[in-house]
Order: sequence, then C-alpha cells, then structure tokens
Amino acid sequence: MTTPIGRARDMTTRSSVLIDSQTRMDQGHVQSTTRLMMLSVILLCVALLTSFTTAQAGEPPAPALGPSFDIPHYQPTSTIVILGAVPQEVPTLVALLEDRQEGVAWGIPYWQGTLHGKPVVIAITGIGKTFTAMTTTLFLTQFRPRLVVMTGTGARINRELRTGDVIVANRTLEHDYGSLTGNDMVYRPLNSPVDGAEIENSFIPPEQLLGLAKKALAEYPGSTVTADGNTYQTRQRFGVVASSDLFGVTQARIDLLRQQFSTDIMEMESAPLGLVCQFFQVPYLIVRSGSNIAQEAPNDDYLRLGPIAAREAAAFTAHLIRYL
Repeated sequence: MTTPIGRARDMTTRSSVLIDSQTRMDQGHVQSTTRLMMLSVILLCVALLTSFTTAQAGEPPAPALGPSFDIPHYQPTSTIVILGAVPQEVPTLVALLEDRQEGVAWGIPYWQGTLHGKPVVIAITGIGKTFTAMTTTLFLTQFRPRLVVMTGTGARINRELRTGDVIVANRTLEHDYGSLTGNDMVYRPLNSPVDGAEIENSFIPPEQLLGLAKKALAEYPGSTVTADGNTYQTRQRFGVVASSDLFGVTQARIDLLRQQFSTDIMEMESAPLGLVCQFFQVPYLIVRSGSNIAQEAPNDDYLRLGPIAAREAAAFTAHLIRYL
C-alpha cells in the first residue's frame, strides 16, 4: 500500500518527467523557429541582391558614341539631365521629346523621353542657388546621368551681347560669396563639407565637353530675332557666367563683374549647378541666352525680353544635344 508521502513522491517524479519533456519540446520549437527565421533572412537577402543586380543589368548602358566619363559615385546610365530654372525655359525642349512621359521625383515634376535619339530627363530647378543645388543633387541620385546640361536666360553684363545671343559657359562663379564691405565684395574660397576644405570659386566644365560644345557652336546657324525694335541674327560663343541670389544689382556690382571677372551674363543658378556637378565629378555644360541689360530693377525688361532669350537658349540646347 502506497503511503501519502509515496504518492506525493511519485507525482513529483512524474511532474519532473513531464516538465523535462515539455522543456525539450519547447527548446526544439525555438531552435526550429530560429532556423526558419535565419533561412527567411538569407532568402530575403538573396532576393534583394538578385533584384538589385537585375535592375543594374536592365538599365541602359552609356552609349558607345558620345563622351564617356568615369563618375566615381555611381555607374552612369545613358541619360542626360537638362535643367532650366523657370517654366518658360523648358517647353521648347519638352515639345521635342519623343516617347514623352511625365513623372515626379520627391515632389518635383519632370519629363522623360528621347531627344535626337538620346534619353533625357527635363526638369525645373526653381530660382536661386539653394533650389538649384537641391534639385541638381536629387536628379543626380535619382537618374545617375552621364552628364547634365543647364539651359536658360540671364542678364547681360557684357555690353556687346544682345537679347537672344547665346553664351556657353567656359567658367562660372558665385559673385555673392564672401564679405560685403563698403567697397562692395571681398571674395574668398568656398569651404566644402569635407573637413572644411577650400574650393576655388571658379567652376569649369570638362575639356572634352567644351570641345564638343565648340563644334556645336561652329555649326549652329543662329536665329533671326526682333528685340527693342531691332531685327538681327543671333550670335553664339563661349563666355563667363556669374551667379548669385540677387535678381537686380547696383552699377557698382555690374562694374566689378565686368572688370574683375570679364563676366558676360549674370543670373542665379549656373554656378551652384557647376559647383554640385564638379564636386561630385559629374560632367556638365551650361547654356545661357541674354535677356535684359543688367540693372537694379530688371523686372519689366525681364518679363518683356526673357521669353525671347529662353527660346533661343532652348533652341541651341536642342542643337547641342546632337553632339553629346
């Protein structure tokens, strides 16, 4: 006959066996679950890697014809990004696109298609240095272009320029970076985000692209325009473009731009685009057409002459794309 103490001892023994068995089952379940989770992670990584490799392989390579550049921060596609600052600077180019599509990148509209057989993306940067740098950087990361072209208008600093004449920038600079003193500007180098390293306030497109632009300039017939009561054939050449966040400037600043920098055109976007592209080692070109004479209050003249200049800059840009 089993005593109460014996029965208690037997129950304890059976309970220990059951608990030990359950523990082994739980451990096995955890191990199985862990193995399944590890397998899922491995499969996910393989899928992502396969997807990325497939996407890279499926993108159009840089064309065999045209300039080829080693861009260190991404593998360039065959795309050319064309940027204008304001809406009136891009419709001529958008109208020429074949297989045109519209899209939005981070809230910024763009048009995509082919121009003279070249895949292009066209967008508006907005006015001024900050918007231009922002939009340029975004479109570099989104589309990984093989080069960037800016098109648009600018105030005429050089007295020989007429409305509609085109300047391809062989140098750009920011004319409002430094210290504003009683004697106007004291200029200094820019400081980069790389340990504050100094960068010269002078941005020059790659020699290879300038060579192609030279050929495009030589073979461009120009246009006949009428402005301020005069009708003439437009001229096109290389020149210096100075940028700032100033729409109108004093005569003292105009004189400084003429004398110190031999400036041809003054505007608000080209130098920051040149800075961004040059810093990230992405090839670029800048096309500007003269609108109004540079002055303190240019609004009326700009509204009247800007559309002519925008059209002429876009027409030359379309011609230039053939050479790129």
